[in-house]
Amino acid sequence: MVAFAVMPPKRLDNVLYDILARANGRPADPSILIVDIDDRSLAQLGAWPWSRDIHARMVDRLTEAGARTIVYDVLFSEAGDPAQDQALGEAIKRSGRVYLPQFLADAGAGAPPRVVGSVPAIAQGAAGVGLAHVRFDDDGVVRRMAPFEISGVSLSPDLVTVVHRATRPVGARDVTRGFDETLLIPFAGPPSIYRHVSFSSVLAGEAPPSLIAGHTVFVGLTAPGLGPAFPTPVTPDAASMTGVQLQASILDGLRSGLMVKPAGPWSRAAFTLTLLWLLMVGFLVLPPRANLALTIGLCLVGLAYSAAMFWLGQIWLSPIATVLGLQIIALLWGWGQLGRVNDLLSRELARVRGIVRGRGRGTAPADFESDVVSRQASNLGEAITRMDDLRRFSADALFSLPDATLVADAHGRVIAANAAAQALFKPSQIQLTGSSLADLINALEPLGHRFELDWPPNPHHLATERHEPIDLHLPDGRAFQLQTVFRRDETDAPAGWIVRLADISILTAAMRQREQALQLLTHDMRSPQTSILALLATTPGVPTELSDRIAAYAKRTLALADGFVQLARAEVTPVHLEPVDLADIAVEAIDEVWPQSLQRKIRIEQVGGDTPLTVLGDRGVLARTLVNLLGNAVKYSPEGSTITVSLSEQPSASGPTANVAIADQGPGFSREEATTAFRPFQRFERPGHDFAVNGVGLGLAFVQAAVTRHGGEVSCRSAPGVGAEFTVRLPRHTVGPAN
Repeated sequence: MVAFAVMPPKRLDNVLYDILARANGRPADPSILIVDIDDRSLAQLGAWPWSRDIHARMVDRLTEAGARTIVYDVLFSEAGDPAQDQALGEAIKRSGRVYLPQFLADAGAGAPPRVVGSVPAIAQGAAGVGLAHVRFDDDGVVRRMAPFEISGVSLSPDLVTVVHRATRPVGARDVTRGFDETLLIPFAGPPSIYRHVSFSSVLAGEAPPSLIAGHTVFVGLTAPGLGPAFPTPVTPDAASMTGVQLQASILDGLRSGLMVKPAGPWSRAAFTLTLLWLLMVGFLVLPPRANLALTIGLCLVGLAYSAAMFWLGQIWLSPIATVLGLQIIALLWGWGQLGRVNDLLSRELARVRGIVRGRGRGTAPADFESDVVSRQASNLGEAITRMDDLRRFSADALFSLPDATLVADAHGRVIAANAAAQALFKPSQIQLTGSSLADLINALEPLGHRFELDWPPNPHHLATERHEPIDLHLPDGRAFQLQTVFRRDETDAPAGWIVRLADISILTAAMRQREQALQLLTHDMRSPQTSILALLATTPGVPTELSDRIAAYAKRTLALADGFVQLARAEVTPVHLEPVDLADIAVEAIDEVWPQSLQRKIRIEQVGGDTPLTVLGDRGVLARTLVNLLGNAVKYSPEGSTITVSLSEQPSASGPTANVAIADQGPGFSREEATTAFRPFQRFERPGHDFAVNGVGLGLAFVQAAVTRHGGEVSCRSAPGVGAEFTVRLPRHTVGPAN
């Protein structure tokens, strides 16, 4: 409310000010005479602008008639005929009582405005010069004037200010002295309130000398369309006040001492706070039924005080913000005094406390209420019921989880636990609620782990609010995976932890059995085959055909074991990712299969790879992947053919990819075979071709598993008789600070 008073709503204030200004009727200064350059003068003296000798004759005529002061509101900013300019300047100098206007002109390019006046030949004899500048309010109406205007780095006085200071009686109060803001104009009435005479009548000697003698004479443009006209509070909607009429009104206000000063911010704040305190004291001591009358009365007091200060004290104290503020305060006070709403809210809040304590759901809201307050209370009751349902839903969701789940506060103390957690910690006979998470986990006696009392740590000290899962192995053979997530409340403040203990005993046993199977394949199956090959090599007398067949079977069994182990490890064993150059790996793979290709006179051509193709990967796994693809290409290609290895970088929707395409000239695949090529133990016989298929069908399965573990994809494009092309696509790794 005080802010409104310091920066009042302008539009409503302007409306009230205009009403008061029009009602403030007073007689006009009889010593002011306006000489109109009107339509009659234009008809008799010719089109505007007139020659300077006409203005010189007018100055002489007014001087001879005994004019006290001549305010010649015409700007002679451009030089005319030298003789006429000199004649006008001499007439002004002879008079010694002529005041000429200046104007502020735009200097352009952000420079401050410059002052433009009459040419020196005319202005040098003037009694004074000043700015004829008009101040507009936000609504385009002229209500105020500035005794001084800023021009460059100095203050330039207003034309009427110069005239007033030069002609005021000795000892008279000067409201323009030391006042560097604006003054509100106390208009005496519309332009017709001052005496007017036509320019042509004065020039022709038709005006009696008594009309001019001893008067302050304003000479200016009043013909419609010839000069600017300005809306004022005292002009009708369709009429405006010309510049010379506005200057006369300002001088009248200065001479009468009735210029209105806007109240300062401290005065407005004191006025507002006084009425506000009266209103608040009345609210405290008067009954509620008197609040409306008190508010209306204080609003009327504010309006009356503002009008009195305007008419009697020549101070404009805008009351609109204060009146609006009093009304708003009264509405807020009345709203706060609704006792029934307070009682209803109190009862409903008591029901909320009962729900939180688990003492029932309360009564359902009524289906229909006749008034707004009752409907709001019913809506509140329905909202509370839904909150209770949400609480029950959350509790049911927590307690129905199959894994042991604990909810802790920000200090690591358990505040809720589901049935699975209670069953898990029941043998330790520890009260879950209120216990620390570290004590509970340590009570399970996990092998190789000991949690500190301040576990889990505050997430502000972590890079992330989510811990990596921890595998806990208990002495009784059970295994659990510990997962923790930090939670926050609706204000994003730390609220605590959610801890989940997932039983992975079956999964751990399966992984153990898998490792045992891999050990069987890597040792127990390989060792006999190696012994068979060693015996064949060292035992003489074995027929060559039989020896070769036994050796082939042993080697095939070794290849089967190696392929199965490699496939299993590619699917399960974590890969160690590091930036590697896929082009270098492709060169290594080509070198590894070079002996087989040389034996079959197959040429391997590399296309691309001049620039590094960096990816995140396990170098050994990727090398085995490309060796498998190249080995298949050499195996299935006819002698003397060519294998092409193309290296490239391609854009995609998820980012650039590094691609390796291996194309051969072998028999190719049918569409059905291409869809099953990556299945384990898949082999394709090609009768009639000059190659032998000795594989076990695990190479392409390994390729797909390895590429998938690296976040890439592998595809096959082929047709019978035209060869096959396998393409490996891996996400491109960009080396930089972000990575």
